Amino acid sequence: MPSIAEVSLPAEPTTLFYYLEQKDGGIIQTYPGTAFEKRRKHVPHEVGIKDLRPVREDFNINNAGFQLVDHKSAVKDFGDEDEIKNVWYPEVKELMKKVSGASEVHIVSHMCRRHTYAEAQDDAKVKDDTEFVTRNNPARFVHVDQSYRGAEQIMFLNLPEEEAEKKMKKRWAIMNVWAPIDKPVKKDPLAFCDFRSVDENDFRTVVANLPPPGAGEYGNVSKNMSHKPRAEYSSNGDAAARYEVTNMAYNPDQKWYYASDMTPEEAWVFKIFDSKKDGRAKCAVHSSFPLKGQDDRSDPRTSIEIRCFVFWDDEESE
Repeated sequence: MPSIAEVSLPAEPTTLFYYLEQKDGGIIQTYPGTAFEKRRKHVPHEVGIKDLRPVREDFNINNAGFQLVDHKSAVKDFGDEDEIKNVWYPEVKELMKKVSGASEVHIVSHMCRRHTYAEAQDDAKVKDDTEFVTRNNPARFVHVDQSYRGAEQIMFLNLPEEEAEKKMKKRWAIMNVWAPIDKPVKKDPLAFCDFRSVDENDFRTVVANLPPPGAGEYGNVSKNMSHKPRAEYSSNGDAAARYEVTNMAYNPDQKWYYASDMTPEEAWVFKIFDSKKDGRAKCAVHSSFPLKGQDDRSDPRTSIEIRCFVFWDDEESE
């Protein structure tokens, strides 16, 4: 049973966008970063997203799948890619080890978002389906970056084959760090669905076909390494690497949370996948969402997200 404090948490009324079933015109293949993806249809549902700040210690990566942490970065300019890699990457590795207890962290890639939802939609309107949208906005639909199988797929896309197979013999995970940059969050905050309220029967698998390296932000989320047939997850003809992602259907039992007025001295640590099958949270379903009355055309939310493979040398895989 939820605590009295949890029941009385302030809630933000909003709309979340869920998977449109295939029978209703939904898709099972998507192309991140393209105008096609920006025009994709979802199913809107009105929900109340609770502010967990009063009980933040009750939520962690193992019970809920996500955790709010304090972290003040030494990065001075998040527009400088070299500074991000030389300063923020080592910070994230240490933060991830501290939160997870892992022995090793391998950073895959990062992404900065500096444009509004409206800017991205405007850009998509004047482009064909296959063209890339250059405005990178908060992702406003319910998802997990990889499915459970997709986690294995992206592992083989980003590590040498023998190394990937060796790492998977012990416990491993994919975890992200998301943080505001430059200013507090006053619109489009990030929200998470408590894994304890998730019914995995509501998961829907979509195949993400990645753009080639260098083609916009989404062209840099994966190294897209090729492998021998027994581990071949990377080819979609010669056009693109691909992996499975998770979308989700609406269920009234889902419980959603966010942290109000996040600052650049805070961050979210959250799971995409965990190989452990001992009852702990395996992933964190998430989405950005519009605050009531926010202006979609003014002053974009600015944030950075980093994706990590996380390994435990002293724990069994499952």
